[in-house]
Amino acid sequence: MKKSLLALAVLGAFAGAATAQSSVTIYGSIDMSIAKQDGDAASPGAPGNEAWTLQQSNGSRLGFQGNEDLGGGLSAQFQIEHRYTPDNGNAANPFWAGRSYVQLSSATAGRVYMGREYTPAFWPAVKSDPFGWDGVGQMGSMQWAGYLSTGGVRAPNTIGYRSPNWGGFTVNAATGLGEGATSRADGFNVEYGAGPLYAAFGYEQQSNGPAVTDGNSLMNVALHYNVGFAKLIAYYAQAEISDGVNGGEVDSKAYMLAAAIPVGAGTIKAAYIEVIPDGSDNDRTKLGLGYNHPLSKRTTLYADYGFATQDTVSDSNTFALGIKHTF
Repeated sequence: MKKSLLALAVLGAFAGAATAQSSVTIYGSIDMSIAKQDGDAASPGAPGNEAWTLQQSNGSRLGFQGNEDLGGGLSAQFQIEHRYTPDNGNAANPFWAGRSYVQLSSATAGRVYMGREYTPAFWPAVKSDPFGWDGVGQMGSMQWAGYLSTGGVRAPNTIGYRSPNWGGFTVNAATGLGEGATSRADGFNVEYGAGPLYAAFGYEQQSNGPAVTDGNSLMNVALHYNVGFAKLIAYYAQAEISDGVNGGEVDSKAYMLAAAIPVGAGTIKAAYIEVIPDGSDNDRTKLGLGYNHPLSKRTTLYADYGFATQDTVSDSNTFALGIKHTF
């Protein structure tokens, strides 16, 4: 009997060790808001005046991620993330539209990943948006300064590398292979974060694809500083965009100032951006204001407002009041 108990204890110890070396996590979020939009009928995406909608302001998702310790400082990870719209239950297409990659990591040499993943130039942009590219107040794709990519902010068929943290500095480089169907996306970023300071530089270029995206490029720079009562943010982007016809290019620039201000348990979000492309009567601006109030670590109430204009062509303003729950 004692030998059986001893054997059971030994097996339990080995099982515990195996469990500690690998893990799979299920995570996600569901977000719903009631929103009202007033704007010119000519405004891009505007449904007209006095429109009330039930929608998600933040991207709802369901994801799985895993880690396995391979020993000797090596480990392997995967992440797959599904996106959906909870107001109607529709699934995104492709199904794993969020992320879909496998990765091999070294504690000293960094990480190599393959699959569908965010491009390196995305990170300086999204980290500079107090709304995190979510909601009616977000700066979002306006931070791209008109840059177009067939893959959006995520590149399919990606092979990438992320460095370890070298005294606050990190490097991320990746190429998204077009495989004959889309443009190839090559890009990198350099980020620095230590204490109250964050600074980043990103670059991306499209090549060997459809005329509408072939030769498109983006350069962006971000600078953040936490002064205690607020995190102050400055962001700049410059894009070169193919005209898709004569092999010519259109230059476009984006300037953004933003702040995230803690107030009690919540956070006030504020951002303003101006996108100035070549030509006349096509400058675009947007003001975003918002407030997040956490009810717990997993549930947050929010109120967001966005006002966007395009020179004398159109303008629109939208307000959303919602709740986001993460798990």
